Amino acid sequence: MKKVIMLTSLFLILFISSCVPPDIFEPGELKQLTEKIVFCGTFGVPGTADGQLNNAWDITADKDGNIYVADTGNNRIQKFGPKGNFIMKWGTPGTGNGQFSAPQAIKIDSSGNLLVLDTGNNRIQKFTTDGRFLMKFGETGTGDGQFQQPYDIGIDPRNGNIIVADTGNYRVQVFNSKGKFIRKWGELGSGNYQFISLFSLDVDHLGNIYTLDLGTRVLKKFNPDGKILRKWGQVGINDSEWQTPFRLAVDPNGYVYMTDIAKYNVIKFTPQGDFVMTWGEMGGAPQYFISPVAVYADETNIYVSDLGVGSIKIFRTILE
Repeated sequence: MKKVIMLTSLFLILFISSCVPPDIFEPGELKQLTEKIVFCGTFGVPGTADGQLNNAWDITADKDGNIYVADTGNNRIQKFGPKGNFIMKWGTPGTGNGQFSAPQAIKIDSSGNLLVLDTGNNRIQKFTTDGRFLMKFGETGTGDGQFQQPYDIGIDPRNGNIIVADTGNYRVQVFNSKGKFIRKWGELGSGNYQFISLFSLDVDHLGNIYTLDLGTRVLKKFNPDGKILRKWGQVGINDSEWQTPFRLAVDPNGYVYMTDIAKYNVIKFTPQGDFVMTWGEMGGAPQYFISPVAVYADETNIYVSDLGVGSIKIFRTILE
């Protein structure tokens, strides 16, 4: 009986060993995996018809993969399927509910609704993802809860707070999900808590806020209360440097993506500001860029709006 048990144990050990990749036992032969960007497709052409775009300044996507575009020049929002097929649109020029004046930024909030930064009207409007108006807040001015040409918004996934790049007032403002003012920071200048042209921001899964200042070409990271944690940015021609940074986005894992319209590329950083990779070059081919502006990254894809060709381009990261 003991011999049977010993033989059975030996067989199990040999069987299990045969199922384990040899690399586990030979770490010296492990291959270092590297990230690679693959081009997945593109949609959109310049124009005013359904599915056509006129200065698409921002993009986002919902949990089902549907894509929403701030069709800024056409003063409307357009909704597309995961493969870029046109689904619906809403919005006309004006100041009424559901009307827009140069909508610059869009985000899906924690309840699955769509927030639109109606820049020309200095307000934020909230809609369901099928375009039904829900609420609005904000007005022109310099006081708490007022805006001067705001250019971007972010959503804190922990609590639904809305963070606004109040560009003309050189500050960041934070609101709760119902549009009630919570806090602000910033003034004109180039210091840690100052801005010259606060053009883009986003929020990570921990509530940290990343800002991009076109005036100083510096990216800053703040904690949820507005305390600066770090900043980085170097003008140059190397892969980790930039010329004209334009918009940023943070993916669900905290990695930061930034478009550079002068270098025709997208740069990826760790949450600590360390360079990860870059891709893109100038060209008319679908996978290249003429004027990359907006960028959005979810668990699966990276979306880039290329104003130069009036299209949205979709990429994916793979390991090889």
